[in-house]
Amino acid sequence: MAFFDKLSDMAKNIGDKTGDAIETTKLNSKIKTEHEAAGEELKKIGAFYYERFAQGGEVAPEVQEACQAAKGHYEAAAAAQAEIDRIKAENEAARAAAESAPAQAVGQEPEEITCPSCGAANPDGTKFCCGCGSKLDASAAPAGPVCLICGAANTPGTKFCCECGAKLEASVPAEPEKKVCPGCGTEVAPGVKFCLECGNRME
Repeated sequence: MAFFDKLSDMAKNIGDKTGDAIETTKLNSKIKTEHEAAGEELKKIGAFYYERFAQGGEVAPEVQEACQAAKGHYEAAAAAQAEIDRIKAENEAARAAAESAPAQAVGQEPEEITCPSCGAANPDGTKFCCGCGSKLDASAAPAGPVCLICGAANTPGTKFCCECGAKLEASVPAEPEKKVCPGCGTEVAPGVKFCLECGNRME
């Protein structure tokens, strides 16, 4: 009987120790939970004092230094955010400029405006013909061949001039009509309305 009594006592001691271990684990978990909850409350206290400091209120001297340090961190974070915003704005502006800029093909020949009066080729954007001084309409610039006989502009693919009937492939430029100023006798280029020498109006 004494042997079995000893075994019973040993089993009871082991059970007590196991129960103690379980209880200790529960208590440690509670301690951790309570510490975390206390930390959250301390954050609220800190936020309260910093808000008072930020609004110009008085805070204890021992809290003042911590508030100044926190303010420095907030300012550094704000400066970093401002730099991010600047970089984004520059990238968006560059992207918008690239999308709105006209696409210029590499090696593309500059466009020209052909004068409907004399057939002279003028740089794109020219308002008056460099050959005869006639007003040019850039939007109506002919894209087809120009007759070398009469200077008329024709639509693309035209083989004979719609104005004089000359064959466009074999058109030979006619001799320009020479004009002489009736006032001073100076030879004046075709299309010029006033004599460059005396200013007399050309008929």
